[in-house]
Amino acid sequence: MTDFRESIPKKILDWQATGKDMVYDRKTLFDYMDGGAEVYLAFDFKEAFVRKYQDPAKEEIALDIYDMGSPEEAFGIFSCDRQDPGVGIGQESEYGPGLLRFHQGRYFVSITAAGDEKKAEKAILELGKAVAPLLGPPGARPALLGCLPETGLKKDRTSYFHSAVNLNNRFYLAGDNILNLDARTDCVFAEYEAGGAEAGNLLIIRYPDENRAQAAYRFFNKAYLPPNAAAGAAQAEDRTWTVARVRTNFVAIVFKAPMKDDAERLHSAVRYPRK
Repeated sequence: MTDFRESIPKKILDWQATGKDMVYDRKTLFDYMDGGAEVYLAFDFKEAFVRKYQDPAKEEIALDIYDMGSPEEAFGIFSCDRQDPGVGIGQESEYGPGLLRFHQGRYFVSITAAGDEKKAEKAILELGKAVAPLLGPPGARPALLGCLPETGLKKDRTSYFHSAVNLNNRFYLAGDNILNLDARTDCVFAEYEAGGAEAGNLLIIRYPDENRAQAAYRFFNKAYLPPNAAAGAAQAEDRTWTVARVRTNFVAIVFKAPMKDDAERLHSAVRYPRK
């Protein structure tokens, strides 16, 4: 991170850098974001660089640059909380009132207004445009995204992650880690639509080996599905279907499918990698 730190502008429009730049690592990140650090630590987070800016009226914006260790991890942390339109900054970006988020290479960046969001908007976007080119070339997206069926895929609602905390932030599954997710599991979660209507959610998990995949699949069936459900399939109280399947070291689960056939069709379209 030190390669570009000095190149980050200390003044953007009439906003001036203020206070001391701060750097946080895996041990000290909770000092900066108590209550939110676990989301970052569930990825291969390395360190965060933080700089504050103020305008003449003492309004403040914060620049946070997170070294996530790899482009895949940077995409992951960006992808887990997407909800606003893109603005063409970095590899992928989004801007909502007072908050710019984007990723570039192995870095994830957020720029946040602490006061008047409308007043800070131009400075936030200009700062983002200045920072993005300093972070190196674009990086690869996670290869696991290639397993997702294309038909009906809502690409801006697709997430990559490793842990149960990230899954529950996207789709609450259970208080316990019933799929045995950890730093060695790779996951993608995607939403699908058909004819303008919701067509289900797809979770694909790649485990380190087949034994772990089989064990997780069995435990999921026992912990999540009703006792009288057929193996890997059940209709929920809201009449939607959950269908789970295991294949080699992969577990794929469809949630919220309108019909069982819809879930099976989505499963059959998963593009597992060739050995």
